[in-house]
Amino acid sequence: MVCNDVATSWHHVSRNCKLPQFEVSLNPTWGKAGQPYARMLPPNYADGISSPPVMTNGSAYVSARTISFNVFSIDEIRDPANTMLNIFFLHAIGHDLSSPAGANDPVQCCVDGQIAQNAPSRCFPVSVPADDALYGWYNIRCLNYARVLTSPQTQPPQPAEQVNGATSLLDLSFLYGTSAAQSNSLRTMSGGRLQAVRRNGTEWPVINPAGCTWADVCYLVADSRSYQFPMSATVHLIFLREHNRLANQLKLLNPSWSDEVLFQEARRINVAQYQRIVYYEYLPRVLGQSNMISSQLIYEGTGFATDFNAFQNPSALSEFGSILVPFMQSQLPGAINFYINDTIQSKLLSSMAGNLTDLENEFAYIFTGLITQTTNRMDSSFNIEWKNFMNRGSAPLGQDFLALDIQRMRDFGFARYNDYRSRCGLSRYSSWEAYNATFKVACPQTIDRLRLYYPSVDDLDLFVGAAFEEPIPGSLMGPTFFCLYKQQFLAARSGDRYFFEAGGLEGSFTAAQLAEIRKVSMARLMCNAFPTTAKIQPDAFGPVSVNNTLTACTSLPVVNLALWKV
Repeated sequence: MVCNDVATSWHHVSRNCKLPQFEVSLNPTWGKAGQPYARMLPPNYADGISSPPVMTNGSAYVSARTISFNVFSIDEIRDPANTMLNIFFLHAIGHDLSSPAGANDPVQCCVDGQIAQNAPSRCFPVSVPADDALYGWYNIRCLNYARVLTSPQTQPPQPAEQVNGATSLLDLSFLYGTSAAQSNSLRTMSGGRLQAVRRNGTEWPVINPAGCTWADVCYLVADSRSYQFPMSATVHLIFLREHNRLANQLKLLNPSWSDEVLFQEARRINVAQYQRIVYYEYLPRVLGQSNMISSQLIYEGTGFATDFNAFQNPSALSEFGSILVPFMQSQLPGAINFYINDTIQSKLLSSMAGNLTDLENEFAYIFTGLITQTTNRMDSSFNIEWKNFMNRGSAPLGQDFLALDIQRMRDFGFARYNDYRSRCGLSRYSSWEAYNATFKVACPQTIDRLRLYYPSVDDLDLFVGAAFEEPIPGSLMGPTFFCLYKQQFLAARSGDRYFFEAGGLEGSFTAAQLAEIRKVSMARLMCNAFPTTAKIQPDAFGPVSVNNTLTACTSLPVVNLALWKV
C-alpha cells in the first residue's frame, strides 16, 4: 500500500503511511509528543504531589554527587563482544523515545559553583560536599539542575507528571520531527527528499540558519541531541542518507509519484528498517535472543507477527529514558579511538562533546572507530570523564553527568528499588546480607558504603539497587532492569499499529515486502550511507572476528525496492 496523494490531509496521509504519532485511535494522545510519560509504578513524592522523595525515616537522601563519586567506581573494563556502535545507537533510540520537556532550558541555579541567590522555583541543584575530593579544591558546591516540566496541575492536586517532548514510538522522530510542521521544515518538498547538501561527494544536513550556541557547527535537524557527539551524528547521518537514497530509488521506479507520496513511502521503509535493526540486531545483544523470544519481543517465524493491542498504551516509560539509558552509559569509554594509517590516536570523551568542527574532515575515522573500538562492560563503573569532566570547556573540571542523571531520577520521584522488585514479580530484600548475595561478586566495601548512605535496604534508589545485580543468563542486565527494559519494548511494538511486522492492518506491508525488510542489517545501511566503504563485518554491532569477518559491501543483502513499483 502506498500513501494517498498530497491532496489529502496530513492526518489522512498519516493513517496510510505509518505515522503513528498523528493517528486517530481509541486513545489519540497515547504516544504523542507533549504528553506525560508512562510509568511502571506511581511516583514516590514526599508530599504525594511533587516534592523529591525522602527515606523511610523522613530524612533527605544523600547528595547525588556523593552517590556518584563514592558508590560507582571509575574502572574501565572492556567488553570484547560489543563495538562502540552499540552505545551510540542506544543514544539514537533514547532520543527517539524520550525527551524530558524543559531539560535543556537555561535556568541558572548555580553561580560560580555556588547555589544562586533567589534561584527560580524550578531549581533543584546537586549539592556538592565541601570535602569533595575534586570539586572541593575549586570551591564548587553546586551542580546546575532545573526540574523537568510537568503537566498542568488539577484541583485537587494530583502527583506531578513529567512531559515527554518526543513521540513514544520507534518512528525516527530524531530524524523526522514530532509534528507535521517540523517535518515539513526539514524537507526539500521535491522528490520526497530531506534537506541535505553535498560536500566531498556525500550528503550532510544543511546549516541551521538560526545558528546555535551548543556546538561549533550547528546543523538543521529535528533533535539537536543527535549531534551532541560526532559519533551520535554518524548514526543520524545513516538514516538521513538512507531516506534520501530510498526516495531517489522510489522515484526511478515510480516517476509519476508526487513529492508527498515519495516522502511518506521512503519514510515508511526507513522506519521499518530501523525497527528491524532495533529488535533483531541491537536488543538481542542487550537482553539475549532466547530471552527476547520467550518474552515475545521477537519471533522466529518468517510471516507476519501481528501482536498489536489497541488497549496497550505505547507511551514511553519514564524509567527507560531516565534510569535505563543512564545506566547503559557505563558502556562509554573515557577516550574515543581514531584509527589512522594503522595507528591509534585517542581523544578524551569530554573534548568530543558538542565539538563538530572537524566532523566532516574526520568522518572516516569516526566511522571506523564505531565498528572497531569496543565498549566498556555494562556494569556499575563509569569512566572518569563522565563523572567529572563533561562540558568543561577550558575549565579544569566539568559536570558529573552521572550525578545529574541521579538528580533527575529524584526529580521524577521514582519509587524505591524494592518496590520495583515487587512490581516485576521478584523477591524484596529485607537485609543487606540478602541483597549482597545478588552481587556477581560479593562486595563488602560497597555494602558498607550503601549502609552509610541508606538507613535501610528498603531505602535504596532503584538505580543504585539494580545497578549491582548479577546479569541474568544471556543478558547484560540484572533481573530488575531486564524487567523494565522488556516492558518498554513490548509496549513499543504491541502498542504500535504500524509496527513493521504487523499484518492485516491499514498500512501493513505485503508479505513479500516484509520479507525484503527482514533482509536489512545495520552493516548494509552503513554501506549505503558511506559509499567509500568497501568492506565491513556483517554484524556491525560486534567487532571483526573469525565468525564476523570483513565482507564486501556488495555481497550484503539489500532490500529489493522493485516490490514497491506500482
